This record gives sequence, C-alpha cells and structure tokens, in this order.
Amino acid sequence: MMREICSEDVERLSEIYDPDNKDSFISLYIDPESPYESFLKRREEACRCVLKKNPSLLENFDKTMERIRDVIMKNSSREFLIIFASHKNGFFEMYTSNQKGKNLMIVDTSPYIRPVVEMMEDYEDIGLILMDTHRAKVFMLCENKLIPEKKIARNILRKHKKGGWSQARFQRIRREEIKRFMKEVALYCEKIFKDVDKIILAGPGNGKHIFLETIPKSLRKKIIEILDVDFDEDERKLIEIMQDVGKEKKKEDEEMLMNRIGSEILKGGMAVYGVREVLERAMEGLLEVVLIDKNLRIAGWICERCQLVDVGRKERCPYCGSEVSEVDVIEEIVEFCERFDSRVIFLENEELKEIGGIAGLLRYRY
Repeated sequence: MMREICSEDVERLSEIYDPDNKDSFISLYIDPESPYESFLKRREEACRCVLKKNPSLLENFDKTMERIRDVIMKNSSREFLIIFASHKNGFFEMYTSNQKGKNLMIVDTSPYIRPVVEMMEDYEDIGLILMDTHRAKVFMLCENKLIPEKKIARNILRKHKKGGWSQARFQRIRREEIKRFMKEVALYCEKIFKDVDKIILAGPGNGKHIFLETIPKSLRKKIIEILDVDFDEDERKLIEIMQDVGKEKKKEDEEMLMNRIGSEILKGGMAVYGVREVLERAMEGLLEVVLIDKNLRIAGWICERCQLVDVGRKERCPYCGSEVSEVDVIEEIVEFCERFDSRVIFLENEELKEIGGIAGLLRYRY
C-alpha cells in the first residue's frame, strides 16, 4: 500500500545502507505524467554498462529493476513516485508525493534522500486560524493541500433584546461569552498546532485582534501574519494567501540565518562553513541548522562499515581497509543531519556561495 512520504520516513531511510559498501540500492524519482520510459531506458543502459564488471552487482541491479518496473506498470496513481529498493538487502519501499520533481535514478550504497529533503523544506506546514467574534475555522496547509481541521461556532449575543438588562450588563455578558469562545478556540489551536511553527491569523473585523490579546504566549509567538480576510473566502484563495505569506517568511528566515552565520564567523563563534568543517560537525550531531547551496555537489567517498565520509577519492578505508564507495558528500551531510534532527535548508544566496556553498550553526560550543 503506497502512501505519502513523511519526515519520519526520511529520518529512518537516512540510517539504511549496504553493510558491504556495495552500490546495491536504487533510488528512483518518477513523474508518471512525464515521458519517463525513455529516461528509464537510458539510465538502465548506462548503469548496466558501469556494473557489468561486477556480475553480482549487475544481477542485483537487474532483479531490483525488474521489481521496480513491475510495480510501476501496475501503478494507476498520477502522483509523483519515490522508490527505494535493493534486491540484495531485501528492501523495497514506495511512496508518493504531491510535489513534482525531476525524474532521477541513483545507484548507491544507501537510499538517496536529498531530493525528498529539498521537497519537504520548500513546503513547510503552516496553520491558519480564520475567525470573527463568534465563529472560527482552523486549517493546515500541508504540502500545498489545505486541510480543514475544525469549525467552531457559538451563539453569542449581538443585540440587546433582554428586558430589564442594562446596556452595561449586556455588554459585560457579551464580552464574557466572546472570551469563553476564544478560550475554546485557543485551547484547540494549542493542541492541533503543537508541531507547527508558523500560523496565520485572519478574518474580518476586530475579532482576530481580540483573540491575539487573549491567547497564551506559546501560541502568540507562532503568529507570523495577521490579515483581513472574509470568513467565507474561497479555499483556493486561502491557499494562495498562505503560500505567499509562507514564501515571504521563508525568505526572511533565510536572510536572518545568513546574518547570524556572518556575525558568528566574525566572532569566531558558533558558525561553521566549508564542506569539510560542516561534514565533521554533522557526523558528530552538533549542528542546529545547515544552509546548502541548491546546486552544490561535492565528490567524496564513504566507508559504510565505519560510517566514515571524506572529500576526494580513495579506494580503501584508512581505518578498516574495506573498499569504499564514491558519493556526493552533500547527500551524506543531509543524511547525518536527518539522523541527528538538524534542520537542512537549500537556497540560492551569493554570500553562501562565497564561503563554500555550505554553512551551519552549532547547537553549542564544543
């Protein structure tokens, strides 16, 4: 049963590798709506040409591709497909993604997860609270899909109709009802947005501002934008609004992180930069966040047995003597970051390119 790939899957995949340092894993990214057959044929021919000098790896490749092709043929979904497979290791996992990417086939010692990380980093979950003084709708924007979470409404007094009530008493009762309603919305939002860092607060009139003044600090600090929006706004328009706000906030966050890194570099403090220094800290789990140029590729090698990675070329591991495999060092850094829950951000930034195309902030001094 296929399902959409999630961050927990990526974290688990980052720890999977061939114990014999062999290029036995095929990672395949396919858009079923593209002319992928010609792409697959060309990549298969090229990989077989390289692997024919190693009969066991060629056999593994053919058997793995046989199963992959069989599954693709039976697939009726038009969603983007992501497959990680190795006949040698008895491993086969297939996922979908709502986001389209390039057709890609990688043969390596482990699942190639960089494209998934880039996809997920581009589309951070954003919450939306759409409300006035007596109604609220709560949404989550997940990978460009707007998911309604809950609608809350209360019959709050709007006009003074009760005989014998003074205007002051009516207003006091109405304020208390609004306060109870907003507390109910806040409690629900605290729960549903527990793992969300960015929330947009929107709606007509003054209700959203009253809500902002009554909510706990833990929820208030997640509000990134307050907007005037009609309560019954079309969902497609809501998606567009949330995407625009998300992109702008992402750009601001990236600029802020680059400024922090620049400041720490000047102080000789909590920043690391350049592929070797970032790689070392990533392997130690010391990085809070890593910024990587979107086009950066660095040739290197890995010993899966020792989990040792370095830049350049080598035939054997200097520690255990095992044969090593050629890798993209950036992919290995991404995998280490996934294992240690370090945030990875891919971006285009000239200042980042000038310091080696990769930099990070440490969790603490070491």
